[in-house]
Amino acid sequence: MGIIVTYIKYKKAKIKTIGNTLKLLTLLVSISKYLAERISNEKGISLKEAENLVVDCIKDGMKVVN
Repeated sequence: MGIIVTYIKYKKAKIKTIGNTLKLLTLLVSISKYLAERISNEKGISLKEAENLVVDCIKDGMKVVN
């Protein structure tokens, strides 16, 4: 089992996890796929474009997170 709990405190994201790395990565992929599907439906773009948008946001976000 894997669990990811995230919250924002003092304008910074905090993460608490339970599970091994592979299970947590599987959760991350599932969340990313879900977000891509929602973006695709909401914005009327292809699923591939939405997936690329999610990946780009993750890459950009990793640059600014401490």
